[in-house]
Amino acid sequence: MPTEKPGPVASFLYRAPVALYRARLGWILGGHFLVLTTTGRKSGRTRRTALEVARRAGEPGKLPTLWVVASRGRHTDWYANAVAGGPTRVTWKTHTFTPQVHALDPTERADLLADYQRRHPRAAAMLGSAVLGGEFTADPDQLQRLAAELRALRLDPPGTDVATAR
Repeated sequence: MPTEKPGPVASFLYRAPVALYRARLGWILGGHFLVLTTTGRKSGRTRRTALEVARRAGEPGKLPTLWVVASRGRHTDWYANAVAGGPTRVTWKTHTFTPQVHALDPTERADLLADYQRRHPRAAAMLGSAVLGGEFTADPDQLQRLAAELRALRLDPPGTDVATAR
């Protein structure tokens, strides 16, 4: 099951990267986080969420394609707002751009999670514990189960050839 909404203390800590980006200090986070700005699909209000960059790829000197994971599944507000098609903006390091938003299918999510686990085993273990209630291993069945529970986006910068962004 996807994780529950964070409590007030955790929410405050999760908002710290947003405050850094608002102060134009997001570069301090070294590209490990981005701020996703969406428009609420129901409220119409601007929403900013700091997210860990699960993967990034691209040519040197150009904005990379960024991948992010919704650990609370399909009901994560920022995810639902982004896939609803409203205006979406990414602020990453010192760059702000309007991405092409691509919701990953289960196979793409499984590939992303396997890659994330290889590169960040401790963080993947915490994600698995929070979502699966146990250790996240390289077991294909467990990976498929986790990929079915979570949602993820690929955020392509403007001008990216979507066919080569994988």
